[in-house]
Amino acid sequence: MTLWQAALLGVLQGLTEFLPVSSSGHLALAQMLIPGFQQPGVVFDATVHAGTAGAVVWFERKRIVSWLGTDSGRRLIALLALGSIATVIVAFPLRRVAVAAFSQPLWVGVGLLLTGVIVATTRLLPGGSGEESTTTWRQAAAIGLAQGLAVFPGLSRSGVTIAASLGTGLDRGWAARFSFLLSVPIILAVTAGQIFESRAELMIAGNPFLLACVVGTLAAGITGYFALQLVIKTVSSRIFHRFAWYCIPLGLLVLVLTRMGQL
Repeated sequence: MTLWQAALLGVLQGLTEFLPVSSSGHLALAQMLIPGFQQPGVVFDATVHAGTAGAVVWFERKRIVSWLGTDSGRRLIALLALGSIATVIVAFPLRRVAVAAFSQPLWVGVGLLLTGVIVATTRLLPGGSGEESTTTWRQAAAIGLAQGLAVFPGLSRSGVTIAASLGTGLDRGWAARFSFLLSVPIILAVTAGQIFESRAELMIAGNPFLLACVVGTLAAGITGYFALQLVIKTVSSRIFHRFAWYCIPLGLLVLVLTRMGQL
């Protein structure tokens, strides 16, 4: 993997992490098209996801600072912790199957189709009045459980969590923001876990691969910051469901190309 390839993959991750089109699915497809692409486990994928987690922290920095030392801040941290635990309950038993699925275009195609269906349903979900101060434990747990399913490539994390947020009655703007904030703990945990599990392979890969990870992570963080603003606008303006008309045709195309042996 060259540094240019790492940068382009990082940009792809940044653009697609928060849009409901599955960044993991796009990364998996892009990597299949790069001749000889290899990585220890899914370490590169995990590190560029960490870049977009950093984008969330920077994007919400003023809000996060305002929470420090306050009861509302401690309550939100507890809600995010509960949502993250719910995510782990679902995702942990599926992790090995999900990692293997990254090299299987059939899984990616099916995941994109499911994402399209889920995102299309958001047109029928008006959301509610649930705001930062009124989000309940049940809502946080339900959204966290939904996030756990997005461990598979092709199944959009933002798509399923925003749909779950709207379905449980969160306000449309807060639904998007809560989805983004909930991604941070689990992304950082997965990144650390992948690095630890693949530490021997990373030693063999050496500095060139580590540099590629750094380049990809920076590219993902920068582009992800701007993508965040776009997603919040689409959710608030009720056009979020239109991303389904990208995911469904792409999923069908992947399945057709897989059937033809082109992927």
